[in-house]
Amino acid sequence: VTRRLKSIKNIQKITKSMKMVSAAKYARAERELKPARVYGIGALSLYEKAEIKAPEDKKKHLLIGVSSDRGLCGAIHTSIAKTLKNEITNLSNAGKEVMVVGVGDKIRGLLQRTHGNYFLLTFKEVGRRPPSFGDASVIALELLNSGFEFDEGSVIYNRFRSVISYKTDEKPIFSFETVAGS
Repeated sequence: VTRRLKSIKNIQKITKSMKMVSAAKYARAERELKPARVYGIGALSLYEKAEIKAPEDKKKHLLIGVSSDRGLCGAIHTSIAKTLKNEITNLSNAGKEVMVVGVGDKIRGLLQRTHGNYFLLTFKEVGRRPPSFGDASVIALELLNSGFEFDEGSVIYNRFRSVISYKTDEKPIFSFETVAGS
């Protein structure tokens, strides 16, 4: 019994230190998120104010799924994968050519077996450092150099609500020609 109590106390100490580490990581991530939100808000306001609409007859659609490279919370990654699978099915049934760009290794792992032929590009190690314009530029440049000229697309990601809550969200993206024509 004494050995069992000692074991339980050691487990409690380990759990307490793990909580402290995760609280510190959470605080750091929240600090880094605030300056990065400006980029998303700026891009979104451009689309809203310009009232950009893609023509209906366009056939090429790009889906960008944003997940992490590692982590144990399967529900976060699974919700993005489920949304991507539904979008791929709906767009393919509508006769559109669909390609997927995966940002984060988890999304590639979840879709590789069933929808691997739809992947155009995959990016890993993007979220290791605080978000920067440079990271986004690398992804955009690779996408432009890929040769896939999409007409419209979507970025699918999880929007942070609180520590225990998120919402899978989808934001539109348009080709250069569509934006220039609006």
